[in-house]
Order: sequence, then structure tokens, then C-alpha cells
Amino acid sequence: MGIIVVRFSKLTIKKDRRRSHVRGKKTLKKQSEISLDIHIDAKFLQDHLKDVRAEMSWRRELEFRLLQLLLVFYPIIGTVMVQLFNSDVDAFAFRFTAIILAFLILAVSYFVVSRISHEHKAYAKLGKQVQMIWKYYGLFESGAYIPDKSFLSKDLLDEKEGYGQGQGYRKTQILIGALTFVMLTILIALAMLKV
Repeated sequence: MGIIVVRFSKLTIKKDRRRSHVRGKKTLKKQSEISLDIHIDAKFLQDHLKDVRAEMSWRRELEFRLLQLLLVFYPIIGTVMVQLFNSDVDAFAFRFTAIILAFLILAVSYFVVSRISHEHKAYAKLGKQVQMIWKYYGLFESGAYIPDKSFLSKDLLDEKEGYGQGQGYRKTQILIGALTFVMLTILIALAMLKV
């Protein structure tokens, strides 16, 4: 039959299937060699880089969508409370509604802020993978692609400000905290003014 060689870059599996005759009987001899020095090929890294960048993109977009949710949610609650304030609703019922809505605002804000933190952790891990792939291709080495210059700045490798490691999500969380404070202040003011 011959030798069958399956090669996944440096992962090599060889199977030798030769027929040998021992005392008139046919036997099948199998020999396997496995080298565990795995080296991922460039095509895999390119595909993985595309997948990671796509995942980073939707995680970043999720942060903006969650902020948009609050930017729609808060005005709706504010409008409802102003309409109730101007109506003939009993002051006790209005205050009770304001308290319930305040807890709802706090719960939604907490969920959004914690979700943004969770997504950022995953985003930062993906950013590290992108950095490793860029290093593999030598994009930070001077002269690798452009004479006497590196293709990418070494600033992208910074632990705190490098690619995917920034703290921009904190600004979003601060904005959400500020909006939540404003909404709660408005609810409290309306509740106190309702007679």
C-alpha cells in the first residue's frame, strides 16, 4: 500500500501500511509517529485574526447599543413621571410609583454597567490575541515590511493603553452613572413636589 503522510504544518502523522509475509500469513504492520511540535499555519492565523476582529467589533457595538437603550429608556420614564405629576394622581400613589421606577432605573443601570465590564474583559483578551498575531507576522519589527520602520507602533503593545486594552469603557460607565443620578434626582424632586 505504501506510506500515508498526513501533515498539518509541523504536526505529522505517518502510517506505514506494508504487507509482509511471515510463514505464509499476511499481516498488516502499522507504525505511527506523532510530532507534537505544532506550528499553526499562516492561513489559520489570518482567518482567526478576522474572526477575532469581528468579535471585538460586535462587543464594542454592544456597549453602544446598551447606552442607546438607556438613552431611550430614561426619557420614557421621565415623560411618564411628568405626565403623572401633571395628572390628578394621588400624591401617595405618585411617590410609590417614583420609588418603584427609581429601583427599576438602578437595576437597569447596574445591569448595563456590569455587562459593559464583562464585555470589556472579553474584548481585552481578544485584543491580546490580535497583538500576538501581529507579533507573529513581525508587524512591530523595524524593517520587516517597510525599510527602517515598523509597520505598527509599539504603543499598540502597551499593557494599559495598547490595542484592545484602553479604558474608554470607563467613560461610558461614568456617563451612565451621571445619567442615572440625574434621573433619580428628577424622580425625587417630582415626588417631593407632588401634593
